[in-house]
Amino acid sequence: MIDYSISEKFKVQYRTAKPFPYIVIDNFLPEFLLQSCLNEIKKHDEWYTNQLEWVEKFEVNKLFYPTDNTDMTEFSQKLPITNMVTEYMNSDKFIKFLEDLTGFEKLYRDPIMLGGGIHKIKKGGKLSVHIDYNEHPGKKWKRNLNLLLYLNENWKKEWEGNLELWGGVPWKKEIEVEPIFNRAVIFSIEDAPHGHPIPLNTPDDVSRYSLALYYFTDEEVKQGHSVIFYKDEDLGITKNNNNIFK
Repeated sequence: MIDYSISEKFKVQYRTAKPFPYIVIDNFLPEFLLQSCLNEIKKHDEWYTNQLEWVEKFEVNKLFYPTDNTDMTEFSQKLPITNMVTEYMNSDKFIKFLEDLTGFEKLYRDPIMLGGGIHKIKKGGKLSVHIDYNEHPGKKWKRNLNLLLYLNENWKKEWEGNLELWGGVPWKKEIEVEPIFNRAVIFSIEDAPHGHPIPLNTPDDVSRYSLALYYFTDEEVKQGHSVIFYKDEDLGITKNNNNIFK
C-alpha cells in the first residue's frame, strides 16, 4: 500500500535526525482505507485505562484497545478494518521497509501489541514526556522502534495534543508534530523522551486517535526498564511552539 522505495529516499534523513532518529511521513496509507478504519474505531465501545495509581497524573483521559489480556482473534473480529491496517504494518514486506529505513536488522512484530494498538485521548487528556519501556515483558525482546499513525480529521492547532520530541543537555523540547490525519511518525526509542504533555483543548465530542505499533529485535537488554515518566514542572512544560510540523 505504500511505496517501499521511499526507505532509500528517507533513510539518511531518518538516521541523522535530531534529537534522535525519526521521520514524519504524510499521506502514509490510502485515505479511503484510513477513513473506514477511523469510522470503525469511533463505533468501538470497549476501552481500557492504565489502572496503576502512580500513572494517573502522567496519563490523563487516555484509553486504549487491546489490553494485554485481549484475545487477538477477538480484536480482528470486532475491528476487521483496523486489524487489516495493523496486520499490514506488521507484515514481512512492511517490516523489511522499516529495516531499510532505520538500519535495524531482523525486526519482530509484537503479536499482542502490548501498550500499542489503538490510542484514544479525550478532552483534557495528556501523556507526559516519557521514555518507553525497552524490553518486552513476555518475549524478553529489545524494543527498538515506534510507529504512530494519526487518525484525526480537520485537526485544529488550538486543540493542542502535539507530539513533542525532547533532547539535548539539559533536555528541552526540540520538535512538535501536529497529529493530523494519515500522518505517520517513526522513531527509535533509545534515549528518546517524547509525549504530548499539553492537555487537549478539544470540544467534548472530539478525541485524539492514533494507531501505535512497536517493533523489537531478539537481543539481550542490558538495562531493562518499564516506562519512565517525567514531571511537567521538572521539564518546564509550556505551550510555546518550536520547530512545529503543521
